[in-house]
Amino acid sequence: MNKIIAVHLQNNRSGNTLVFRQSLETLSEKGMDVHLITNRTDEVPGFLTGIPGGQYHYINYSERGNRWRLFFSFLLAQVLIFRKVLGLYEPEAKVYINTLLPLGAAWAGRLKKAPITYHIHEMAVSVPYLRSFLYGSARRLATHVVFGSRYLQSQMNFPKAEKHIIHSCLPQSFVQEAVLHANHGSRKTVLMIAPLDDESGLRELLELAALMPATKFELVINAHKKDVDVYFENSQIPDNLMVYGTQMNLHPFYQRAAVVLNLSHVDQHRDTFDISILQAMSYGRPVIVPLTGGVNELVAHGWNGYRISGHYIDKVRKHVEQLLQNKPLYADMSCAAQLVASQFKVEFFKQQVEDVFAEGTYFTPAHKKEQLPEVLLYPAALQEYINSSRN
Repeated sequence: MNKIIAVHLQNNRSGNTLVFRQSLETLSEKGMDVHLITNRTDEVPGFLTGIPGGQYHYINYSERGNRWRLFFSFLLAQVLIFRKVLGLYEPEAKVYINTLLPLGAAWAGRLKKAPITYHIHEMAVSVPYLRSFLYGSARRLATHVVFGSRYLQSQMNFPKAEKHIIHSCLPQSFVQEAVLHANHGSRKTVLMIAPLDDESGLRELLELAALMPATKFELVINAHKKDVDVYFENSQIPDNLMVYGTQMNLHPFYQRAAVVLNLSHVDQHRDTFDISILQAMSYGRPVIVPLTGGVNELVAHGWNGYRISGHYIDKVRKHVEQLLQNKPLYADMSCAAQLVASQFKVEFFKQQVEDVFAEGTYFTPAHKKEQLPEVLLYPAALQEYINSSRN
């Protein structure tokens, strides 16, 4: 039996944690011995909680507190991870690391000469020096790298590693719920789901809500409600904007939403496929996303949503109003959004993950016939085709 030592620093309810869970479930289903190193959760269970067949090895780590507390918590976590990987290692074991953060796992894997696979979803490490150090270490230590988007692969250079692109997908249970309830609810709100930092466009959403007082807005932040309240304690939140902390069930939010936004600053917050955007599209909700970044691979401008920088709030406002007022346009974009979301199938994701770990190759020739047409899988490719046709 193949042994996988999987490592993720923060067991929360973010998109990259959800995708990592799906990978580990796939490996467990394929008969691999999955050992997961992560932190314990408190009030709200993270996505990595309760993986069937998974064996858990916990560390102490928290992302709450001031910068110095966070820094020492991070260093302690690396030491604990390093020791646990060494203790779990057996000949032929593979180390599977989610995000750039679990540095200790990579060094322990190198010490044992184990294959080291990084699964990278973003480069959203707020401290530049730390980001450079983590990236440099990953480049040196990784034997395989899984990227969440073509965009992210183009931005990162791993000359020694075997590189793969595996796009995110949604759990089948979520897709089924979306199909059943896509047309339920009032669909009158504008929704954004984001992490708790300035680069995710939180301030821009406040400004947008203030410009549209007759429209209801909902903001779900993947953080404790106490931390959210502290972040906004000196801010004027418009009366038409409801702010929530981490949610166990996002379906009611998508059912109420007419439009879903991503206003992140891609020059600093280089995220890949925003899972909330894919979730929104599975509900048939048109979306507005940044001009660049992995998330725009989901959107062809004017077809299933819009690609607009979050810095241009007035432009975002005009397009939101257009979607809310133009019913035929909205219906067309809604159908297109669902079409794109339907292409990201669980079975393709599982096959790609298995190929990386079981066979050492990505999308082997036996499976290439199952690949989807480029234009359907990548709305960005459709956008390039449209642009070239106009020239």
